[in-house]
Parts: sequence; C-alpha cells; structure tokens
Amino acid sequence: MKTNKTDQRLLIPEPVTSPAAESADNILDFSSTLRELRRNVDPSLLRQREGWRDRRGNVTTVDCIEWHSVADILDKTAPNWMHTVKDIRSIGEYVVVTVAITIDGIRREGIGTGSARSETGIKKAEHDALKRAAVKFGIARDLYKKDFEAIDAGTGDNAETVPSDPIGRSISDLITTKQLGMIRALARERDIDADAECMSIMKCRIGELSRKAASFLIDRLQSRPKAVPMKMAG
Repeated sequence: MKTNKTDQRLLIPEPVTSPAAESADNILDFSSTLRELRRNVDPSLLRQREGWRDRRGNVTTVDCIEWHSVADILDKTAPNWMHTVKDIRSIGEYVVVTVAITIDGIRREGIGTGSARSETGIKKAEHDALKRAAVKFGIARDLYKKDFEAIDAGTGDNAETVPSDPIGRSISDLITTKQLGMIRALARERDIDADAECMSIMKCRIGELSRKAASFLIDRLQSRPKAVPMKMAG
C-alpha cells in the first residue's frame, strides 16, 4: 500500500514541549519579574509618615508607599498578579485581615490590622495586608530596611526610642492579656491615662500594640513616679 505525500505529512508528529522545559521557562520568567519588583521605588511615589519620637518629643519621619502605588507597580511589572482576602478575624475592637498575592503561581501572604468600628478601619487593615504581602515579593523592601536601620541606630537613648511600627501585624504578635493587665495596673498606680498615653506616643490604641511595643509602653510607665496619695486634713 502506497502512502501519498499528504499522508506522510499527517504522520509527522508535532513537536512536544516537555513539562521540565515549561517549568524552566516559568522559573526564568518569575526570576525576571522578581528582579523588576525589587528595584528601588520611584521617589515620586514616596510619602512621609511619623516614624517615632524620642524622649524630648522630637519626631522622626520615614518614607512609605501607599497601597494603590503598590498595586500600580504590580500592574506594570506582573500584569497577571492576583490578590485574595484569605481571612478576616475580629479581636475585640480590632480586625485582622490576611491577604494573599499570587504571581506566576507563587503566593505570598501579609497581615494588616485596623479598627473594627468602621469601614475605614477594615479597609486600612486590607491595604496594610496587601502592602506586607507585596514586600515579600520585594516591593519597597528597601524602605523597610532603612526603617529598621534607623531604629537600630537610634536617636540618642535607644531605650527611649518609640517603635516605628507599633501595631501588631499578626494574631501571635498582638499584645498579650498579661501585658494589657500590667499596663492598666501601672497606669492606675501612677494616675496616668494609659489609652491617652499610648495614642499620644504611638498613634494607636493599646489593643492594637505588638508585643514589642507593649513592652516599650510598660517600661515607659514603670519609669514614671507613682502617684502620691493625698492626705485627708485632720
């Protein structure tokens, strides 16, 4: 039986790309994306926020980036990125949001906190979580490095340096019940409004504090003299 030329062409198998080759291509593409994401952020996108105050009340500001600028960077560099709200959990008056960002099948998660009393607080928690997930891909990581380097360097007495990011970013990092009890007890002994003190120094509520920031507040309260009880006139 003879086979014509048309039949011979039909019998030629199509080239097949092996899974290993596809995987290698994906890895190369993802590596290239990571390099782009890890570039320093354009200075025009940076904003300023209060980082900490020293014991004399001097304010040190630090650079930061808004969540929508992070989203713009992702849109430009990794157009196939996706984000998902993985978890929303209430802890008293606060809400903890977990967000996952996925790029080329690789997922990174971040956690943000905010007040559960308003929609604004919940949005803030989601936006913070988005930024922290993005940092794990390299976006604005240089800003965080500068922040921590500044804290390590200090501005005089390190023991008096207010934490630059006092808010707990995960359930396991939030202030403990024991720390909260100590803060309340120390404040009563010294006739101090603990909530006002925390808001004045760290711009957040006591229940939002990280364990490290709570320890700082405890040390600060312990350094204050105890209130002297007033004596009744005889």
